[in-house]
Amino acid sequence: MEVRSTSRRPRAPGASTARRRRGQRGVALVEFAFVLPFLAMIVFGTIDLGRVFTLENRLKNAAQAGAVYAQLFPNQVTNTGACADPANITYKALQEDSGATSGFTVSVTNSDTNTAITGCQATTVSPGTHVKVTVQANFPVLTPFISNFIGSPVTVTGTSEVVVQG
Repeated sequence: MEVRSTSRRPRAPGASTARRRRGQRGVALVEFAFVLPFLAMIVFGTIDLGRVFTLENRLKNAAQAGAVYAQLFPNQVTNTGACADPANITYKALQEDSGATSGFTVSVTNSDTNTAITGCQATTVSPGTHVKVTVQANFPVLTPFISNFIGSPVTVTGTSEVVVQG
């Protein structure tokens, strides 16, 4: 009978798993460092998407508020003369969001002739004319790299078109 001698020393239980865990912790940290930029872009992109959707809804609501006033008073666009606040389309559109509309610009156009309506009772708009109220604002993109591709700020627009009542 042959006896084999083993020169291996007995190991403590769990010694090899502890060594393996330490090595895996380093690998996990490196993997996390690779994934973190992509994860951050997804998170910031989702936040920007929500912000632009909210801004677009605010602009649409402001345009609708201005268009409701434009149905009855299509000539009263700006704050001059007899069209002093609150008796003008621009004021109605900008005050729809409780006055929190800094940076919004309002324009009113005659959709039938594609001409701008400006001033206060400067032009006559007959009943049945289509009037379009457009409200615009700039949206600053926060997501890195995305702003490099699409530019920052981005102009977001809300429009509403109505028929003048007589």
